[in-house]
Amino acid sequence: MRCKLKEIVQITMGQSPKSEYYNFDKKGMPFLQGNRTFGYKYPIFDTYTTFVTKIAKKGDVIMSVRAPVGELNMAPIDICLGRGICSLRMKNGNQDFLYYMMKYYVAKLKNKESGTVFGAINKNDIADLEIDIPCNVNTQKKIANYLVNIDEKIELNNQINDNLPA
Repeated sequence: MRCKLKEIVQITMGQSPKSEYYNFDKKGMPFLQGNRTFGYKYPIFDTYTTFVTKIAKKGDVIMSVRAPVGELNMAPIDICLGRGICSLRMKNGNQDFLYYMMKYYVAKLKNKESGTVFGAINKNDIADLEIDIPCNVNTQKKIANYLVNIDEKIELNNQINDNLPA
């Protein structure tokens, strides 16, 4: 099925609280301003905020929307979104499928970047992204499950490689 992303996904654009609410003492909610602490699939948190603006729920796909556009992770817990990040939530709840599908379509979003110094995309760029998606939810889940298994093996291999010097 061919559709626009906004037809199957809820998009939440980040909005940064004032910096006076930031802290590194783990007070409040974890806060992401951009992709600086993105990991292989999940971010780590070093900044928190006591004033929450926009929220990504646990399991949401989070994507950088400014320099660089299109970096992807998944929210391991509820987090506060700053202006350099958006969250994507599949209306049918199939977040794993959405994550891998967006990995494929990120190149199309990067082509929509605007800005003189740093590239950025806006909500309309994301919402109007044309995608092809299997109609059958079970097919989506099978595809996602296969890719999740591969990612888990990659992560395990990376952990083994990291421990080899020790």
